[in-house]
Amino acid sequence: MGFSDNLKRVRLRTGMTQQQVADALGITKSTYCGYETGKRQPDIAKLRKLALQLCISVDALLGLVDDNSEYTVSPQEYERILLFRQLDSHAQRLLRLTFEEELARVRSTAQRHSQQDLLPLRIALQPANGNQGVYLGPDGFRTAMIRQDALPSNASFGLSVSGSMLEPLYHDGEVLVVSGDRPQPGHVGVFMCNGLGVIRMMGSNELLSMDSSRDAQPLDASIRHCGTVVGTLSPADIVG
Repeated sequence: MGFSDNLKRVRLRTGMTQQQVADALGITKSTYCGYETGKRQPDIAKLRKLALQLCISVDALLGLVDDNSEYTVSPQEYERILLFRQLDSHAQRLLRLTFEEELARVRSTAQRHSQQDLLPLRIALQPANGNQGVYLGPDGFRTAMIRQDALPSNASFGLSVSGSMLEPLYHDGEVLVVSGDRPQPGHVGVFMCNGLGVIRMMGSNELLSMDSSRDAQPLDASIRHCGTVVGTLSPADIVG
C-alpha cells in the first residue's frame, strides 16, 4: 500500500475529516487532498505533524513498518495527553495515583469473572456518531471480553456510539451489537457505502437515516449490508 492510500486509511480510522487534518497542519484542504491522491508529497516537517496528528509513527505512516492498531491513540486520547502535559507535577502525580487505583479495580473485577462467563467480541476502533461513515477494515477493530449474559448469541461485531445523533434509539457510550443477518424492513442495520460503514434503518427499497432531515438513500448494487443491530452493551458489560 502506497503512502497516499495508507494516509487515507489511517485518517478514516481516526474519524477525522480532510478539513480537520488540513487545519491542524496549517494548509489548505486542496493541498491535503493532494497528499491522499498522490499528486503532492508533504515535506519532512509536515510528515512529522501528520504522524503526530494521526497518532501513528512516521515509519508506519510511510508503510516501512507494520501499523499495529492495538497501540493507536485516538484523537480523544491524544487530546487528554495534551491536557495532562499542561498540568504541574503535583496534579500529574494525583492523576497517576487515580489511574493506578482504577486499573487495580478493573483488573480485580476482571479476575472475578471466570473465562466461562466472558465471550470475545470485535469492536470497531472508530465510533459511530450518526451520518459520518465508519472504517470497518480488517485492522479497524479491537477484541474485547464481554459478559456472556449481556451478549446476544448471534453477535458478529460491535460499534461504539459517540454523541447524540443516534438518539433516541441509541445513546452516547453504548456499543451496538451487530449480527451478520441481512436487515429486514423496519430494522436498523449497518451498511457499507462508499467503503465506509453507516447506520441506517432498512426501508422497502431504500435506506433511512436516523436524522429525519436527510433524504432516504435508494438501494443499489454499490451498497451491501454488514448486519443487523440486535442489541446494545453498556460500559459495565465490557470487562476488558
